[in-house]
Amino acid sequence: MKTRWHIKDLIDLEYFLHIDADDATQPPRLDINAREREIFLKYIQPRLAQTKSTPRRFIIKSWLDRRREMERDRTGTRAFLPGETLAETSRFLGYGLFILGGLAGIGLAFSLLTYTGTAPLNISVYLGTTVFVQILLLLLLGGLLLIRLIRPRLFYTSAIYSVLSRLIIALTGKLKQRFMGSLSGDRRAGLSAILGLVRGKNQIYGSLFYWPVFNSAQLFGIGFNLGILGTTILRVLGTDMAFGWQSTVQVSERVVYGIIKWLAVPWSWLVSSELAHPTLAQIEGSRLVLKDGIYHLATPDLVAWWPFLCFAVLVYGLLPRIVLFFFGRVTQTYLLGRIELTHGTCDQLIDRMITPQFRFGARSAITSDERPTATIEPISDEPLVEVDNTLTDKAFMVLIPDDIFEACSDDGLERTFGQALGGHIMKKIRMGTADTDETITPDRLIPVGPEHGWTHILILQEAWQPPIIEDIAFIKALRHHLGNRTPIIVGLIGKPKPETIFTEVTPINWRTWNEKLTTLGDPYLRLERLVHGNS
Repeated sequence: MKTRWHIKDLIDLEYFLHIDADDATQPPRLDINAREREIFLKYIQPRLAQTKSTPRRFIIKSWLDRRREMERDRTGTRAFLPGETLAETSRFLGYGLFILGGLAGIGLAFSLLTYTGTAPLNISVYLGTTVFVQILLLLLLGGLLLIRLIRPRLFYTSAIYSVLSRLIIALTGKLKQRFMGSLSGDRRAGLSAILGLVRGKNQIYGSLFYWPVFNSAQLFGIGFNLGILGTTILRVLGTDMAFGWQSTVQVSERVVYGIIKWLAVPWSWLVSSELAHPTLAQIEGSRLVLKDGIYHLATPDLVAWWPFLCFAVLVYGLLPRIVLFFFGRVTQTYLLGRIELTHGTCDQLIDRMITPQFRFGARSAITSDERPTATIEPISDEPLVEVDNTLTDKAFMVLIPDDIFEACSDDGLERTFGQALGGHIMKKIRMGTADTDETITPDRLIPVGPEHGWTHILILQEAWQPPIIEDIAFIKALRHHLGNRTPIIVGLIGKPKPETIFTEVTPINWRTWNEKLTTLGDPYLRLERLVHGNS
């Protein structure tokens, strides 16, 4: 069973993750963990043995399909999600640009091929506006692609990308009114936010969201060249037209013949030389001299140019646009096949699905000291199948502030991790002390490299103490030290109690930390509650 992703799937994924992040902060907090675990056990786990694709991609795609079904059931009607809306907008924009390009090509060709019978049409103007300008645009596009390879960030500043991406977003905003009535207020806000959210995820998806814009631009070019080519052929077949060339600069006929022959190389081996390009004699016979008029020119010389003009538009205008369009489609498919979905929110989703759920409570039996004993019971006894070691075998390097380091017993920390994140703790590191007057920096705390065995970094923080400048600066320094894609988790616990420091985080403290960390714009940084209550 092969897992295929599309652009609309990624947009819907980000939309649902965004909605879930908002729902998790609303009082009373929705039981999202139980819902995700149920989806995994009922709809995903039984199908894992049938898939040969990467389990992470398969699991998240299966979850997305189920969430779409749930959204349709919730609204009671067909659910119009942002991914479908953007896909529909892209199709509409593609058709519109194709038609607009065709009309532009027809209009340009008619203006260039207006023949009054008193003077032949100048092929220099025709070639300059229909062929040479397009060649320059293709060279510019090639330069932009080269810049993309050397300096990826500069790629997104191209004029085509900026204009068309804004147009797509604007049209999406118009079309989303079509289904706003089926969405609740928080979903409407989420839809508006997701448009900006996806645009800001270049670090995760790279140039993936550029290629639909690129393909739309090629559709315009295809329509434009078809309009020129079709109009030229119709005008030649339906009217008596004459073509010639002239130049203020003293250019010999042999130079012009050399240029024309060189331009005709791509098709000269497919057709006869008479159709491929005018001969030297025909070029000499179609040269226009203003003071001499056209009456001395021979008709065969004046009509010999039109096959060459049509081949030039076909080879240098239409075919490159078709090739670029299919290149864009193939590249988009290739990039979709390479998406890893390892950023923080996807990691969080995977954890919610594969981590067994527990119910906290108290035994009904009374012990010898007449005090109830706390219990932790698994919500489901269903076994977890083998999924993928990269999903379950997470090794954490845990950074603990100095003031609570001693209170974090190994047993308590392991138990809390097992319930919240899964995986195991490889090493605990004390933060906030140093043998000098300087603060300990991340490069002195954490060794980098797969040989050290850890896969995730977790920073333990007390949520009741709001994040300060030093906390944010440390996270930034840590990211610089670890690289862009290393998972960093800020694990929150509540205000310590005499019996334990692992207490539940209040909603207001969660929102304070979440709003502050969101400003960092780091997709591989995530915030987690290490203790969940029953609310």
